[in-house]
Amino acid sequence: MDLLCDVGPAAFSLKQAFPPSLAEPQGVRPPPKKSLDWFVLAMITVVAAATPLGYLPVPGTAGFLTWAHIPVILGGILRGPIVGGGLGLLFGAGNLLAVAPHNPLVQILPRFLCGQVAGMVFSMGRKFGQSGSSITVGSLMAALAGSFVNTAGVVLLALTQGLMSSDEAISTLLFHGAPEALLAVLIALPLAVTLSA
Repeated sequence: MDLLCDVGPAAFSLKQAFPPSLAEPQGVRPPPKKSLDWFVLAMITVVAAATPLGYLPVPGTAGFLTWAHIPVILGGILRGPIVGGGLGLLFGAGNLLAVAPHNPLVQILPRFLCGQVAGMVFSMGRKFGQSGSSITVGSLMAALAGSFVNTAGVVLLALTQGLMSSDEAISTLLFHGAPEALLAVLIALPLAVTLSA
């Protein structure tokens, strides 16, 4: 109970007089600061998108697999579509600078939508799980949806811009999009479940 000490104009409560950390039982960990995990995910996204560390060379049309979409999806799951979209913009900007064809439409818009869709799908997907599995189900659906939007968005926009043939588009979806979706599930899913617990 919050006891009120009335001393005239200097009335104050015990909650105001003592920091929350002193009032909380020992051993209770306070919730993580949203600004901190946003900053960490942003830094990871920038490093993954703008440096060779985020691109794994493989044979095929694109020539690489990326994991830069994973912190974007994770941000959407943990903090919602706005944070996910912001991380997606960082992913797109870094990719635009680091990788051809240096086309803002093709390289930024799908990444922005990737984070937003991940956040929205997570919120909706949680409704399909049971009480103990709602986060797992939502995170799984978000990882798959975010990955699909990322790859399919790039491919479709590249086709409309004349930057990719239909054969190259199919190859990219199969041999790059599918492994990147698998990476997202294997990494983002357990992290989301752990950090949301």
